[in-house]
Amino acid sequence: MTITVEELEADGAIREELFEYWEAANKRMQPWKFDIPFKLTPKTLQQWWPLTDLHEFCLKTCAIYATVDIAFPQELAQYLWAKWFHPSITCRFGEFFAKFVASYLHDSPKTVAELLVAHRCICDQVLLRQVVLLPADDRPRSMTFNARSQDPCEDHENYRLEALFQAVFIVIDTLPPLNSCWTRSRHDIDFVADTEVLLVRTGEYHDLKTGPINFGPIESVSEEIDGNGDVRRVKLGDAVDFILELQRCNTDGYSSGEWTTALRDLDKDK
Repeated sequence: MTITVEELEADGAIREELFEYWEAANKRMQPWKFDIPFKLTPKTLQQWWPLTDLHEFCLKTCAIYATVDIAFPQELAQYLWAKWFHPSITCRFGEFFAKFVASYLHDSPKTVAELLVAHRCICDQVLLRQVVLLPADDRPRSMTFNARSQDPCEDHENYRLEALFQAVFIVIDTLPPLNSCWTRSRHDIDFVADTEVLLVRTGEYHDLKTGPINFGPIESVSEEIDGNGDVRRVKLGDAVDFILELQRCNTDGYSSGEWTTALRDLDKDK
């Protein structure tokens, strides 16, 4: 069958229109999901999650655990979207900078040590079930999701846990000053970047092109917390910039040697 130039151009226009529709839908979806975070408790860590919950941890650059009930999930999501998304990137539906996890319930993990264990449990369950469905996942439609919803088994093979997600995460354990959060316009999200957080490296780096995570580039804008260099107190904006640079240098097209140069440039901007 011969395809004309006009048909190709029309097909390209349709694809572009679909991508724009997807982009808008994903942008609406991610902030909404920050209002309904995954609730982390000992019970949820022991459960066998439905695929819809499992997929939420896939295609994310990192996890953000909140050990305090933050009052600005929408502003946080908008800030992260503005930092993460660029029109030139090619991303998949559901892909985003972070998965927001509520760890502020009375029995939720609170300390870094407890969160490290919880994070490992989350990663282990996703790694066990990603790409290939296990027998327990292959259940009748009516038992796993609404009949009107898309079958989560259909594109399960497209959902994978990112290597960087396993290697580093952010903990929001403090709130911004009240007059920073409540007296600003709802469209002013700059205060989010100034929120102090913990940046934690887990020691899982074997699938990273850049190797072990080096906090050297942010030493001047952060404070070591744990005594062994794995946890640093830093502003959220600096933590996000650092992780985004890590992500960029771990994508295809970058060699591990470029990581040193990229981080040196990042450090100069501080």
